[in-house]
Amino acid sequence: MLLKLSVKDFALIEDIDIDFHSGLSALTGETGAGKSIILEALELLFGKRSDSQMIRHGKSQARVFGLFKLSKKVQLISGFPETIEISRTIDENGRHTVRVNNEIQTLQKLRETMQCVGSIHSQDDAMQLYDKDAYLKFIDDMDRKAIEPLYTNYLMNRSYFLDAKKAYEKGHLEKVQEEKQLDFFEFQLKELKSYQLKQGEKEELDEKIEKLKHFDKTVQALKNTRELLDSSNLQLDNLYEASKQLKTISFLDKVYEENQEKLMDTYYEIDAIRSSIEDALNMLDFDESEFNLMQERSHELSKIELKYKMTIDELLVYQKDLEDKILKVNNFDAYIEGLKKRMDDAFKKAFDSGEKLSQMRKILAKVFEKKIVEELKQLDLDKAEFKINFEYLEVSPDILFENGIDRIDFEISLNEGEPVKSLSKVASGGEKSRFMLALKTIHSLNEGLSILVLDEIDTGVSGKTAAKVAQKMKELSKDMQVIVITHLPQVAAKADYQYAIYKVFENNRMVTKIDLLTEEARIKQIGMMLSDDSLSSFALEQAKMLLSNK
Repeated sequence: MLLKLSVKDFALIEDIDIDFHSGLSALTGETGAGKSIILEALELLFGKRSDSQMIRHGKSQARVFGLFKLSKKVQLISGFPETIEISRTIDENGRHTVRVNNEIQTLQKLRETMQCVGSIHSQDDAMQLYDKDAYLKFIDDMDRKAIEPLYTNYLMNRSYFLDAKKAYEKGHLEKVQEEKQLDFFEFQLKELKSYQLKQGEKEELDEKIEKLKHFDKTVQALKNTRELLDSSNLQLDNLYEASKQLKTISFLDKVYEENQEKLMDTYYEIDAIRSSIEDALNMLDFDESEFNLMQERSHELSKIELKYKMTIDELLVYQKDLEDKILKVNNFDAYIEGLKKRMDDAFKKAFDSGEKLSQMRKILAKVFEKKIVEELKQLDLDKAEFKINFEYLEVSPDILFENGIDRIDFEISLNEGEPVKSLSKVASGGEKSRFMLALKTIHSLNEGLSILVLDEIDTGVSGKTAAKVAQKMKELSKDMQVIVITHLPQVAAKADYQYAIYKVFENNRMVTKIDLLTEEARIKQIGMMLSDDSLSSFALEQAKMLLSNK
């Protein structure tokens, strides 16, 4: 339960400090006095996103603080002690800080904790009665332990199906695109094969052509070299004889021996060079027709390189790629069939898991129908009939919605003899308010919450109905702390505690204040709620009577 709320420099609030108690507390005040600001401050402690626009003009930051007492269940889930202090600060740059027991905490952790602590109904929540997707959440809340594993399994299988569907659609699109290009691929492959490309061929050809272009020069250079190395000119025999002479005295000195060996090595090296040049000359041959063929082939290869903007080696890789593409297109039907089977199998699993989720929802829906009718009877809707209609949907991938395979509608009859019709179309404002109160009651009791905050959930009701709504809130406050913002004197009178919210002009600024009312002040406040303009003695008597019946 909420024990204390402190708000500083938040919108019209300069500095307020309020103690709260168990039971039913009513927050009352004129329209525009600042009741919604109190609610927004409280929502920050429940994990709502902050807005720097709410910082009071002229201040650099706003702060909201709350002291809460947690149930043993929440202590076990959250790991927090029995009493926790929660603070939220917002600065003018939009930065916010969450602290729990003076330790920085994440907003997500705060939300998870406070969802187990309590629930806040704002006026915007009434729009959920027009949102059929929200209806499923109301049913799921009946038994989260039963729903969660089924829903998780459904989401997992749905994700597998969506991946398989995406792969199938992508494969099908590739098939269409590549079939359009098949003729082009086949033309390119035929053209490249006609060239009978070989790796490194172009470089090898160019090297041979370059050598043949210099054939005459090569022959002449080799002949001249051979002539210069000829033994008659170089007198190689002299080297050989000199080596033999040194050998006869090599045993006398190491130097003689080394020089003898060098002369002999030189003789053999020069002789080997001369023999190699002789062999090269003998092997040289210039075939003009072959030379012309080489040039033509090199020219062809250059043209194909230029056309495709690839080297011969790259064209060989591309040729293999073309063969693979053509093979893939020609065998695409089997590939697509495999993708389709995978998609169909994934759909079946997703749909089957969706059906199991749906079956559990239908069981819970029956319990939910019964509880809603019971709650509505306590809210002056004795003849109400309520049914949850699960719409029939054709089995197809289109029904794998994010929240399951169900589309439902809340149908209600509020008058005896009238058939049930869609809640969003037949219920008046006051009837929708009571339906929302019934929803909040069921949810809060089912979840074992310790705080329920209701913002003008009694809008559109009056008279006897208002008294029944007030009595319902009173009974609900026996199980949890109920804080209600109300304009109904009947609800204010039933409250164990009543707080007045009002505005005053201080220091040239409008400021929102809040006071816990004494019994005498409550009589006056409720009397004002019963009056049109001025407070009458009759209104005061009525206020006393209402308070005496609380």
